[in-house]
Amino acid sequence: MESREISLGNIQRARENLLEIVVEFFSQQNGVVGVLLAGSIPNGSDDAYSDIDLRVFTTPESHTEFVERRFETPNKWGELLFNEWTDGTEVCVSHFRPFIKIDVFYWNIDEVKPSAWFNLPSSIVFDRDDTLKIFMARSANMEFGRPSNQEVSRITSKALACAHESLRRSRRGELYYAQSLLELVRAYVIQIEDWINNFEPKATTDLKLEKRISSRLAAALTDAYPPLHAQKIEESLIAVCALLSKQIVDLHNSFALDRALNNDLAAVRLILNQQIAK
Repeated sequence: MESREISLGNIQRARENLLEIVVEFFSQQNGVVGVLLAGSIPNGSDDAYSDIDLRVFTTPESHTEFVERRFETPNKWGELLFNEWTDGTEVCVSHFRPFIKIDVFYWNIDEVKPSAWFNLPSSIVFDRDDTLKIFMARSANMEFGRPSNQEVSRITSKALACAHESLRRSRRGELYYAQSLLELVRAYVIQIEDWINNFEPKATTDLKLEKRISSRLAAALTDAYPPLHAQKIEESLIAVCALLSKQIVDLHNSFALDRALNNDLAAVRLILNQQIAK
């Protein structure tokens, strides 16, 4: 059993070494046209717990092969502990000794679209024939667009549905499930608050919730993390739904939603007013 403490300095030095190895590896692959380092490292806000965020741009002909090999490739970089991934994506997240995480996204240079996200601080760490430099220039001065009315309506419905289901599961004594649904409600009200406040990140540090949280969102979330207890879960659900009720009014004032405000408020009041008999 390993018990020796790993210093944060050792973690940072190991991460720097891993980044150098990985960039050198991709620079030698014929199908790679460029590698972009994103996240907190190029932003200068990293610490020992920060991960490595890489965007690997490939030729159209080689993209499929890189994606198919994305789980095997990290074995060539060092002391791999394990990989993680989400089905249907073109990313592999790898964890290395001593305590390092690296996210590698594989993008077809002909398919990836310019975006305001590329205006966040980043560093081109490899660029064959200035291909990546030209691509990044196409993203310059682009702005984050507002969500569509349909997307706002969808998220509003999801927030209400998860709130209702959390109450159902709590009343049934299915507390683990009720907790997981409450977590989804919290995630939705955070997203909605960003929309209401027209949040647009200028740096990766802006993406941290602690940096952008509004006072009313902070107040709601403070009371929204309960223990595994039915009454406490419902009290937390009420705290979040009190904010959701205000958000619903704001959304209807800001977006042309094809849904009735009265129905949305009635849906959230079922929880706020505790109209469902126990």
